[in-house]
Amino acid sequence: MARDNSDLEYRREREKRRRAREARRRAERRRAMIIRGIAAAVLVAVLILVLVLNGVIGKKSGGNKGNEETVSTAQESAAPLQEAPVTDISSIRIDYSSLPETVSTKAEALAYAKAYATQYNYDKALELIRGIDGYDTDEELTAAIADYTAQRDSCVAVDVTTIPHVFFHSLINDDRGLREDIVGQDRAWRNDAAMTTANEFDHMIEDMYEAGYVLVSLYDMCVKTEREDGTVAISKNDHLMLPPGKKALVMSEDDLSYYHTYGIGTQGYATRMVLDENGKVKCEYTNENGETLIGDYDMVPRLDTFIHEHPDFAYHNARPTVALTGYNGVFGYRTNDYYKDIDNPKLDRDQIEWLENHPDFDWEEDVASAKAIADAMKKEGWTFASHTYAHWNATDKSLEALISDNERWMTVNHPIVGDIDIIIFAFGGDIGLVNQYNSENEKFQYFKSQGFNIFCNVDGNIGWTEFGPDYMRTGRVALDGFTMYQAMTESAGSHGTYARDYEILGIKDIESFFNQYRITPIESE
Repeated sequence: MARDNSDLEYRREREKRRRAREARRRAERRRAMIIRGIAAAVLVAVLILVLVLNGVIGKKSGGNKGNEETVSTAQESAAPLQEAPVTDISSIRIDYSSLPETVSTKAEALAYAKAYATQYNYDKALELIRGIDGYDTDEELTAAIADYTAQRDSCVAVDVTTIPHVFFHSLINDDRGLREDIVGQDRAWRNDAAMTTANEFDHMIEDMYEAGYVLVSLYDMCVKTEREDGTVAISKNDHLMLPPGKKALVMSEDDLSYYHTYGIGTQGYATRMVLDENGKVKCEYTNENGETLIGDYDMVPRLDTFIHEHPDFAYHNARPTVALTGYNGVFGYRTNDYYKDIDNPKLDRDQIEWLENHPDFDWEEDVASAKAIADAMKKEGWTFASHTYAHWNATDKSLEALISDNERWMTVNHPIVGDIDIIIFAFGGDIGLVNQYNSENEKFQYFKSQGFNIFCNVDGNIGWTEFGPDYMRTGRVALDGFTMYQAMTESAGSHGTYARDYEILGIKDIESFFNQYRITPIESE
């Protein structure tokens, strides 16, 4: 049933809540900055006092003529650093996707060490500073060393078996995809249940960030070791370290293909991914007025921009994993080789209609464009997974069917994204129950033989990961229309489960950003 309040009243109330939330967050940030500033000042003062007491600062030569030459030489070599003013590092542009391994100047060391430390890579920050000649007698560098050492030593190990794993599908940028009068009842229902709008996504990411969550990758959770026989052993990473108060979060996105069923510009989805003038991934999107725009119109560029503005949201610049099917291609490009021939009997009605509407289609050009997108995403830290070629439920399919499907996935997608070892099961349809990834499980043995090490399903109970001797399996929770509605509606059938999930994630006031055009109740996906 539709909402009772008018659109205007609802929008005003939502905007009022949004402004109040932002005001609280600004106040919290100001307090945090003041506290950090005081702490840094105290740390520097203590360091200077220690240096004075130890004779490093203010030490005078003399009294022992045998040492005069040694003292003079040390002072001369340290003078350029000691006499230099406070270094201005603001002019150094930081690109977190390509931080340098080495630096040559003090200014670079301070700037890039700060960038590494912001993303919790304190060892690399210290390595850069200690690579500068005379670092141990320079006040700024020794203060930075003390600061980053203290931050590193205060970190605590994350229990990787309890890290929440959340996922989204492609985002809806306007209301068309949720409106029954525009896209029809069936399509509106599907979008309503399984999808998230860009505005809802922004609110949830901001809430999780404010709650202290830090994005880590699936690979940060485990340690892979190659045995003598060439097989891969998997174990928990017991050394994933974060500051007190910070919590690890894993994220993924399913079906980044812009399927024909997404309406190709008529339902509010992006139509394809493109590269901007700086080589960054953006999305092409057709708005309600028929205008084609380029910008942050899906999860990938939207999250990249958020991390650029909040680099401390990403541990070692981590990014989510993107799960890809293959039957409609990837990233909005029709890379499935079936598209090469409009008379191919394996094409469905939507694919044939698309080819008829695009007589100038060049399959090789689309493959090259998709590979360029994948390469740019990998540079930013994104990783890829199989979502099965045909979006099949692996629970229901036979071993023979899964073998055929995986071979198609490799034919279509491997040339674009390269080697992978993650499979994210479509529909969450797993291939075994808890502790059933073993020698008797033929499906697991097949996927393991094909190089898969990390397996992901769907589970309403957030934050669980199972480790076996040669696999990691983690459960995911969707942040979509269904789970939002369930979480915010006390009378809903799964309210308890999803209210707890959203509470753990720190996502608040769902009603304040829940899209007004969603048709409720949403009882199933």
